[in-house]
Amino acid sequence: MPPAPVPPAGTEAAPTQSALQQAAPAPKARQRNSSPAGPRQAGAASKAAHEDDKKADAVATGGVHAALAMAGWIALLVGTQMVMLIYTKRCTDRAGLPLLLCLAQFITSASLSAAASVASIGRIPLMPRTLWRIIVPLSVVWTAGFVLFNASASRMSPALVSLVRCMEPLATVFVGFALGERYSCRVLATLIPICGGVGLASFKGGVLSVAGISLALLSNLSFCGRPFFTQQLKQHRDNKLNDLGVFFNVTGVAVVLLPVFVFLLEGVEILPQLQRLSAAGQLFQYGGDLLASSIFFFLYQLTQLVVMSKMTPLAFSVLTPVVKAFMIVACSLYFGDPFGMLSAVGVVVSTSGGYLFTLARSADGKKSKSTQGEAKKSD
Repeated sequence: MPPAPVPPAGTEAAPTQSALQQAAPAPKARQRNSSPAGPRQAGAASKAAHEDDKKADAVATGGVHAALAMAGWIALLVGTQMVMLIYTKRCTDRAGLPLLLCLAQFITSASLSAAASVASIGRIPLMPRTLWRIIVPLSVVWTAGFVLFNASASRMSPALVSLVRCMEPLATVFVGFALGERYSCRVLATLIPICGGVGLASFKGGVLSVAGISLALLSNLSFCGRPFFTQQLKQHRDNKLNDLGVFFNVTGVAVVLLPVFVFLLEGVEILPQLQRLSAAGQLFQYGGDLLASSIFFFLYQLTQLVVMSKMTPLAFSVLTPVVKAFMIVACSLYFGDPFGMLSAVGVVVSTSGGYLFTLARSADGKKSKSTQGEAKKSD
């Protein structure tokens, strides 16, 4: 057999066919190496991880902002209500005229809410006649609640009045039963910590007055009537009023109705009381306190409307008992009422019961709607 030819010097042997096949990558391997799917998947994973980090940061930031906003609303509500109570107490201490005080508060609120409405929507939001049968009784219970509250504050410390106000859910249940509503056992069970907490907090917590407690309880009965009328108002087809418009009409009706009761119940006392204040050199101080109480009464009500419009019902239900708790503590410290560990425990128990009452009623409402929806489907 002749020997294989030797390639010339300086050249390489030509690769054989089998060597070419071994050196060439497989078709799938070539496709895998040339395709950008691998780098794309890595980039997508990195981007997803980055998005997850951004979402986590946003949730944490949102939680901080929500907590700060809640703290801000609590401070604003407590501050405006506290200043209102301070000047209200000064007025009732100088002259026991709660109806006259309430008339001044509602005149100021009607005037300022009308001005705010003109500034925001360009007109005064007068209610149509079809809403009279709802707004007039709403104004009656609203006004009666504040008149009784002012009268109660003239008989005992505002801290104790605020404490009795924590029992408003109890009055709500009584009024609901009278109107034919029924409540579940879990709703009724929440009344135990509410009443028990009030009892603990009021034990050695200040000078109690039978008249003051009675007036505060009657104030609860009046205030708890507001939701029944506001629900009817929201469901009425002719209601085009916003919250500020409703407040203007409610205070406007009160301004029309209150003078009659002021004349009948306090008319004989007003002139002698003012003469006594003038002789003591306190008439201008009383007028200043009356004006300050009226302005902060409006600011407190306006703050409540703004907060309710910016928060969910659940968040507002959390806010309400917390504000009441802070009010009790603030009033106790300012007006010098005894406030020990037992009182603090009572306030926490009572406000927690108020929050549980709201949650239980909300759960019952959702259950009732679900039952009604299933009944409609079956029909």
